[in-house]
Amino acid sequence: MFGLMPAFSRMALFALAVLVMVAQISASAGAAAAAAAAAEPLNKRQLQITLNGATPTADSGFGISLDNDDSNDSPTKTSSESKPSSSGSSNGQPGRIVMKTPPRSVESPLFEIASKVKLQWDYDDNMKKPPSKITIRGQMPEGYTQPGTTKPLYWYIAQNVSASGKAYTWDTITQSPPGYTLREGTGYKLFIIDSDIGWDNSTHVYPGRLFQFMLPFSMYNSRYAQTNDGVPKNYNPNAASRPKIARASVLVAAAIVFLL
Repeated sequence: MFGLMPAFSRMALFALAVLVMVAQISASAGAAAAAAAAAEPLNKRQLQITLNGATPTADSGFGISLDNDDSNDSPTKTSSESKPSSSGSSNGQPGRIVMKTPPRSVESPLFEIASKVKLQWDYDDNMKKPPSKITIRGQMPEGYTQPGTTKPLYWYIAQNVSASGKAYTWDTITQSPPGYTLREGTGYKLFIIDSDIGWDNSTHVYPGRLFQFMLPFSMYNSRYAQTNDGVPKNYNPNAASRPKIARASVLVAAAIVFLL
């Protein structure tokens, strides 16, 4: 059939076939583009992530912000964080007391009975929210228990006192355990806590806030003021008195040597 058609007609038919093929290709490409557009997610905020069967949203996620175009890819905090809130410590560590008086180099200082004990302290670098008020408790040595129980015997040395000066003077006469007398010996303990945190929570870790401080100490009786090194204050060994030798003793000793 094509052999009987003039050459011009054959060329026209070929061109028409090419146009039909181009139209079909264009239609297929348009359909594919439309399908891809329909399958594309609407936006980031509508994206849902399923973790362990739960589906967080932008408002109630697991501390993750999906809308991070302006957040430099940093996670956002949620209202589900633990209470009480921390004070902004960068490493999650609690603050701690560093004793100045008595010096921390003395592991178990000596406190004189019936004296006034001066306590001074500072805080380490983890302390971001120092306590406004502190409570100081004492614990009697092992063997002293609360009446009718086997619990250790505690007493309050000071309650809810200002901590602004980071110092306190303990009067061992008026601030001793009610009904008991401080006696010589070891095994005593002194605690300093943040009054706002309380005794029961004082050993819990709250970043940037005071962790319970404990100082073991001993009590002693003496006729003179003694330092934590066991040396009397203002003691000068060069000024110590020397025994006087009687003149008669010297003469007797000289006579004995002469007779020998």
